[in-house]
Amino acid sequence: MSSRSRSAPFSTHARGVPLFDKGRFFDVSRHATSALLDLRDIGSSIFWYISMQSWLTFWSLIVNIISVVFFCFFEDSSGNRLAVELDFTFVAFTVVLPLLGFLWFAFQRRERCLALLSECKCLMVSLLQAHHHWVSGNITAADAGAMASTTTTATAVALQQAQIGVATIIPAMRIYFLPSRFYSHNYPYLGYKSAMIQIALDRSRSQRQIKDGILGLHTASLSSRAAGVSPPLEALLHDRTLRLSIVIDQMSNVKEFGTPQGIRSVARFYICLIIPLFFAPYWAWVSDFTNFAFAFFMSIAVQIALVGLMNVAISLEDPFDNSGMDGVFIDEQLYEVEQALLATGADPSLIDSGSGSGGNGGGESGGGGSHPAAPSANGVSARNRAVDGAVGPAPPRSGRVVRVATDAV
Repeated sequence: MSSRSRSAPFSTHARGVPLFDKGRFFDVSRHATSALLDLRDIGSSIFWYISMQSWLTFWSLIVNIISVVFFCFFEDSSGNRLAVELDFTFVAFTVVLPLLGFLWFAFQRRERCLALLSECKCLMVSLLQAHHHWVSGNITAADAGAMASTTTTATAVALQQAQIGVATIIPAMRIYFLPSRFYSHNYPYLGYKSAMIQIALDRSRSQRQIKDGILGLHTASLSSRAAGVSPPLEALLHDRTLRLSIVIDQMSNVKEFGTPQGIRSVARFYICLIIPLFFAPYWAWVSDFTNFAFAFFMSIAVQIALVGLMNVAISLEDPFDNSGMDGVFIDEQLYEVEQALLATGADPSLIDSGSGSGGNGGGESGGGGSHPAAPSANGVSARNRAVDGAVGPAPPRSGRVVRVATDAV
């Protein structure tokens, strides 16, 4: 083995210093491939540009076409046309800049969802691994000989409680976050009261099941004490479980509370009506210096671009429903947690039991699309209590709260 130490890596290119590499500069095949790929991407962008549009684009274009044609050909009794010269900088600041700000806020919600979902997945996986490795690997050889049977039982019980807790949370999150909310993209009118009631009931059911899973993880942390886990490690398990509960609640707030309705309504009204109507005299002025065809198609191109950006922002109002091209598909992350759950030796029936009856979370029409349902919260609680009995009673729960929630569902 060579005694020569490895030099410390240092990148000048990452610090903005240009990298002059003759091999890369004269690599004709590489440049030809890159040029063809860029040409292909330009052609593909036309398809994705059209995919951004919706019926909102169609109706705004109808208003835009009528207004532009009217102002380009209308003349009053004196023969004057309604053509107005507008400063393009004024147009950019009053239209494009606010719309880009609206889109930026929408993507900030998406980035926050991605960060919270990543933290949620890592917390669940780390809790499973902690109960699988810390609890079973924290007993010394001397202690194991003195209390082999008790330790083995407590270790198995703590791990099983953690597995059941995570297996309870996964289907509840899938049922709650995947379905779309009808009020995220459209304004509700007919039948929205009954749909909102159904969504509230389904949300209560899913949240109660998630809390049952969190309770199971806290109980597993308490059971780890009997397995020989030190108090600092036990406190760390409780802290991670608390953080998991907070992250899931923050994800729920992102799904339920979107951009203020006032901002969304102003954006739609401004983009779909105000701009096509009040900017049509500007296009009439453009047609005077060019021709009608240029002004007409330029107005259509600008309108489609503006409405397309607004469609992207609207589709990201609920990042978890995966209805837009840039949404957050939570099922992928939950599947990885399920694989980590099986890696700890969990019974596969814990995952397969998620095919029971459950709510669908309320979809576009208030009922929502069908998704794999989770086991009932009462059934999960019963399984937790059965496992808890091997070590000790579960923490007390408020009977009044449980009774009211059960009556509501």
